[in-house]
Amino acid sequence: MEKPNKYYLEIQARLNAKNNKEILHTLSEIKQTGQASIIPLVVRLLDNHTNDEVHREVIGLLGQLKEKEVIPYIINELRSEPTNQYRTELIMTCWQSGLDYSEHIYLFVEAFIYGDFQTAIESFSVIEEWIHNTSKDTIEASKELLLDNLKQVSEEKKAFYLELIKLVESYL
Repeated sequence: MEKPNKYYLEIQARLNAKNNKEILHTLSEIKQTGQASIIPLVVRLLDNHTNDEVHREVIGLLGQLKEKEVIPYIINELRSEPTNQYRTELIMTCWQSGLDYSEHIYLFVEAFIYGDFQTAIESFSVIEEWIHNTSKDTIEASKELLLDNLKQVSEEKKAFYLELIKLVESYL
């Protein structure tokens, strides 16, 4: 990803403000004129800020993103924070945004297997939405991962897991 520029540093300072109104105002501006490179700053608000309104605005903003340039930043956040308490919500924003995550289906299969029930539901939604655009190699690798991890899947996810296998196999 690119080196922080003046815009990035300005947004970083504004999102680190102690004033919730300033943060909310900055998030509103980002909806209108934001750049993909600041996505990590926005996501970090989920970890660094306890205000519910700020949290809702961040999730809402991420779910409304329509520029494909944000995908690498979102994927990087998902890969860098596999146990992040907001991972489920971040995955949810992937299907809400309507952006094409087909190149990253394997990551969502991993999240399905190793995440909790809610993470599995959100991951299933992303997979279901974009598997039709996914390469056969990625689909095959995803199927292998699913079949190799049957014992990793909790009982509460078993039925859902079997449906995911059927879905993946239907695209081979």
